[in-house]
Amino acid sequence: MNFDFDVIIVGAGPSGSALAALLGREGVRTLLLDRATFPREKLCGEYMSPGALGVLERLGVLDAVEALPHRKLFGHEMWSYDGVLVRGRYVTVGEHRPSRPYGLAVRRFLSDHVFFRNAASFPSVKTLENFRVDGLLREGGQVRGVRGTGPDGPRSFTARLVAGCDGINSVVARELGLTRLDDRFRKIALVGYWRGMEAGNWGEVHLLDEGYFAMAAVDDELVNINFVLDGQALKAAKGDVAAFYDAHVLGNRRLAARMRNAVRTGPVRATGPLARRNLGCVAPGAILCGDSAEFVDPVTGEGMFIALRSAEIAAELVVEALKTGDETLHLSAWPVRRDAEFAGRHRACRRVQQFLPRRWAVNAILRRLAARPDLADCVISMSGDYVPPEAVFNPRFILSFLNPFAHGAPPEPVSAVGAGGVESSVEGRR
Repeated sequence: MNFDFDVIIVGAGPSGSALAALLGREGVRTLLLDRATFPREKLCGEYMSPGALGVLERLGVLDAVEALPHRKLFGHEMWSYDGVLVRGRYVTVGEHRPSRPYGLAVRRFLSDHVFFRNAASFPSVKTLENFRVDGLLREGGQVRGVRGTGPDGPRSFTARLVAGCDGINSVVARELGLTRLDDRFRKIALVGYWRGMEAGNWGEVHLLDEGYFAMAAVDDELVNINFVLDGQALKAAKGDVAAFYDAHVLGNRRLAARMRNAVRTGPVRATGPLARRNLGCVAPGAILCGDSAEFVDPVTGEGMFIALRSAEIAAELVVEALKTGDETLHLSAWPVRRDAEFAGRHRACRRVQQFLPRRWAVNAILRRLAARPDLADCVISMSGDYVPPEAVFNPRFILSFLNPFAHGAPPEPVSAVGAGGVESSVEGRR
């Protein structure tokens, strides 16, 4: 069979564009499809961890991303249900050192366009925007391409392999019968931008009775505030999601002083449910990457790292499969490689999600971490995607956490903006 391409990638977000760029380096004939036209808005916490920045550096796009308006984040702050603040920094934990001692908050409207342009710069990569994939082409039980609708009407493309990088509501995963909602975590995120709000160089998570706020400044002016709550709780909005969202943000006592001069810019958008469990991540002639393979709301924003890192691993396997002509053998290693890299993080995310409703226990744990900033640094560094979960959640850490006579350095004083003040990203504007 003569194929139009070696690989078709469905979805040109971070995972798809990274995979296309890595295949482009190897001269693989690649078609990168997306239903949107870039640049485009994308609902997200808009945070890239130190681990994600390491991948961007290897992709050769970190300088271009840091040239965008952004805010450097040197760690995370988490506020307990009863108002106790825990702040953790990105630090070296044992042998695990971050490539950068910070993460970046950048609008996806801008950063995803950088990733897409980078992929399109390779001669062997063809891009097609505004193309909606409607289904997969099959031959003898093997995926052999996609069919869909684009600016010129219905079209079909064939390839030796199809990669589903089309996110949490992946068409490819659905067509393969490999995706289902995780009934335990039916969370919805309401997302809005605010101007005139004080914010420092920290990602923030505020635990609330109704859910939690996840927020960060994405440049010198805008703050992205995600309100994450159970999907059933949204019924209280009675159809007016914007008023419901504004009432919770502006009515929060913890944020009141900082929101005094704040104004929401643009609409409130909703996305979710924020959890899917897949029944597999590979099929004959197809592979799933990033959120298409599995997604659990990570609270502190590890999703971008998983998307980018999964593209790196998948590219290695795909290139080898194409070289040897044995796609089945090499792609069968993808679930093993993926589990080795991400299973611990997914388990940690699920445990956090299951534990969050136990308010008294969460408050007690965060009070202890507030008294032990050294341990808080370890936990936040793990969420920064350069420290494996087993390096933190081990007997030594737990014994130190439980020891009432162990004390770390005293916490730094907290201002309304956050320790360290604001590091301007004006130098990153062009």
